[in-house]
Amino acid sequence: MELLRIDDGKNGLFYKNGGWAAIRDIERDDLLSLIKAVADNDDVELTPCSPEHDIKNPIEKTIYQEIYKVLKDLVDNRAVYEVEINEQFENLERKYGLA
Repeated sequence: MELLRIDDGKNGLFYKNGGWAAIRDIERDDLLSLIKAVADNDDVELTPCSPEHDIKNPIEKTIYQEIYKVLKDLVDNRAVYEVEINEQFENLERKYGLA
């Protein structure tokens, strides 16, 4: 699932409600949706900024790069985060006698 891309017009885009929206228009709920998409999907695609895929507007570029870093970290460390969450959940179950 592709979540971040840079179009030929050198604009940063993010996946929203089945289509693409400008990164400059991203809102809090959009960020949560992107994070949830990373958590729910094993196959996530994120286009990094590079000389071939650059964003012309410096503010949009900064926003895109920061979001990319967070999502990339989640993708790269997904298994580690899942183990940590499961351990915490098991500890809470034991603590409150749910297990």
